[in-house]
Amino acid sequence: MELALSLRRRSLPLLAPAVGAAVALLVLGPLLFLAWMGARQGAGEFFLRVGPLGLPAVIGRTFLLALGTTAIALVLAVPLAYLVARSDLPGRRLLRWLAPLPLTVPPYIGAIVYQLLLAPGGALDLTVARLRGLPAHQVSGAAPFYGLGGAAWVLGLFTFPYIYLLVEAALERVNPALVEVARGAGLTPWQAFRRVTLPLLRPPLLAGSLMVFLYVWADFGVVSLLRVRTLTTIIYDYVQGTLDWGVPAGLSLILTGLTLLVLALQRHLLGRAGYVQIVSGARPPRPFPLGRARLPALVFAVLILTAAFLLPVAVLAIQAARMRPAALAAFLWAQTPYFLNSLSTAGGGATAALLLALVIAWLQERRGTGLGLSTLCQVGYAIPGTVLGLGMVGFFSGTFPWLYATAGVVVAGYLVLFLTPALQAVKAALAQLPVSLEEAARTLGRGSLATFREVTLPLIRPGLLGGWLLVFILCMRELAATLILRPPGFDTLPVRVWIQTVDVGPEPAAAALALALVASIALPWLGILLAGRRLLALT
Repeated sequence: MELALSLRRRSLPLLAPAVGAAVALLVLGPLLFLAWMGARQGAGEFFLRVGPLGLPAVIGRTFLLALGTTAIALVLAVPLAYLVARSDLPGRRLLRWLAPLPLTVPPYIGAIVYQLLLAPGGALDLTVARLRGLPAHQVSGAAPFYGLGGAAWVLGLFTFPYIYLLVEAALERVNPALVEVARGAGLTPWQAFRRVTLPLLRPPLLAGSLMVFLYVWADFGVVSLLRVRTLTTIIYDYVQGTLDWGVPAGLSLILTGLTLLVLALQRHLLGRAGYVQIVSGARPPRPFPLGRARLPALVFAVLILTAAFLLPVAVLAIQAARMRPAALAAFLWAQTPYFLNSLSTAGGGATAALLLALVIAWLQERRGTGLGLSTLCQVGYAIPGTVLGLGMVGFFSGTFPWLYATAGVVVAGYLVLFLTPALQAVKAALAQLPVSLEEAARTLGRGSLATFREVTLPLIRPGLLGGWLLVFILCMRELAATLILRPPGFDTLPVRVWIQTVDVGPEPAAAALALALVASIALPWLGILLAGRRLLALT
């Protein structure tokens, strides 16, 4: 029996090289193709050709946009997280469940909503014109909405939950005795927060801020709609308007390099950081009394959730209701094939990501092999969607022509983009399972596969379901990669929302499609909320 177990232990790690080769092929293959295409023209010719594009100005503009967005997200997320986790804010239990809901509204749909409200000729201008008794064309105070300011506001408003979720979870784990000792030493509540709590929040603050910062660099939908020229919009324009691969390949490498540089900075800053956990037996922290600030704090929280979720949903519903019921029903019925395309590709991407993540996590957590795969997965997660789409088109057309121009390429793109969230969800589920249970099953004569099937899988099934739903949501809302990877005539709901908005503007039909997309994302998201809030921190 010992010999059989020894042979089994030697054969199982062979999975790691096979899985590693598959992940490397999917992640590095597109990047190597882009590097090859960029190297063919040479650095000198590339910079000569991109000179008229004003590349330094574009990179600087994107940096300012990312910085402004991160600042707005921090201002919204940190106070809200503290109010929900540590104060006696009225209704904070309900707010704890509502605060993540803005993640169900993709930022490009948020841009459509605020176009309807704030763009020249929008609802704000019409309201001001009526109040002043002027024609609508004479009121154009909302024009600054287009540009860096409007894009930073929209992106910050719909990405702040990334920071909120991490900070709120960390506040619940901080040992309350530390703050009480600081208060006992004579510090005011603000001094205790600044000198004790805030330093303990450094890891989630950095992680969430860098996540938002990276998101802005990769964003395509918001910056396109609000007329901010970034690397992603330039790459997409080249892909759509020319067959020349040299310039977009070189720009993609620059964007990927900048993204990986930020990722490396994140790993460096967070490498030795850790959380202060509530020790066993510690009582929960006493809520901080807000006193007279309770009403302003509640108004602050309600305004955030209204601007980031309730208002967008209401505006989309009102705009969609402008269509006659029969016309609206006929229009939505005509979109059924695109909805099915979204379900099939998102379901396929989530299933493939979860299965691969399950193998990788099991090898790492139970066999101690394939540890470098996490870094490789993070590289795929950090690649902007436009870059991945461009690289995959060229890579698959040359290496796997039978898969090129099929929905399978879209599924492969989702797999690369969202393997990391799936891996984090599976690792979290395995971490909660005592290894002793699996060892007990083996001592009773069960093999590794039988132990996994009869013991491990049933116990981690809720975590796997949450991870699948999480990746499914991310796939359902993905736009940039899908625009490039989709085969001719194969549109998804985000693509149809995009096409409808670009072609005719934020009209009732586009609003109806956007509302349908939000609903299809919100329902699984509510499933995650009901399954357990811990999974939310993995986004």
